[in-house]
Amino acid sequence: MPEREPVEFALTAKIGDKAVSPEHVAWGQMRKFQDEVQQLILGSNKSSLDAIVVTIKHSSYGLLMPIPEDVGDSFESDMAAAISDASEVEGDPKRFEILRKWQRRAVMEGHVYAIRPSSSKMRFAAFNITEDTVVKRTKEDVWIPTETTLLGRITNAGGEDANIHVRLRDNPKPLIVWTDLALLEREAYPFSGEKLLRVSAERNSRTGEFRDYRLIAFVRYSSEFDEAAFQKMIAAGAEAWADVKDPVGWVREQRGGSE
Repeated sequence: MPEREPVEFALTAKIGDKAVSPEHVAWGQMRKFQDEVQQLILGSNKSSLDAIVVTIKHSSYGLLMPIPEDVGDSFESDMAAAISDASEVEGDPKRFEILRKWQRRAVMEGHVYAIRPSSSKMRFAAFNITEDTVVKRTKEDVWIPTETTLLGRITNAGGEDANIHVRLRDNPKPLIVWTDLALLEREAYPFSGEKLLRVSAERNSRTGEFRDYRLIAFVRYSSEFDEAAFQKMIAAGAEAWADVKDPVGWVREQRGGSE
């Protein structure tokens, strides 16, 4: 995956009277910080940092992280917005949620968090989150009612509020789709094979993310090869071309050339 210049994310804190460092850090604290750095970088994007090679910094506890190209623009814009003078900004809510968590810990526990770009080419300057930092609020996302279709297998159904779990072809994590039990009962074999579902949902106008899926209807769908229909199609084509001795030559002539 293409990468941009790295950014350092550093945590300054203490365990008792001793400063946190790569040689002295609580397991839970280290894991939480690393998870939150990942959330801060990715925001609402579905990318992965699994292949990113990280450098551990020896000032406090720091991670020098190359920023993946596919999230670079939005990450830099959000970090620039975080230190702008505006009281309310456009930005990825998940990133700003992490910044607000860090600010609360700075107040309650005395931690200091630093975000430092390693290149002046980036669109934001280094900044710290301390007990005096005011993290900006993001404008509320707009969710638009819409309809879409889902193709997948129903793996589970039930619950106090009726819902079904739909496992899509390209997503190992099942989606939860709210439903009326009467719709499910009218489908003869709901757990057999792939199903095409027409659903209502809400779509985020900024990220394109969907939420709150609700089943409208099962759509007739067959993923199996229909041999009879295929042979019928071949027979119809053969009959239509029966009087043409050289189909290839006829098509070439219609195109007006030798190719």
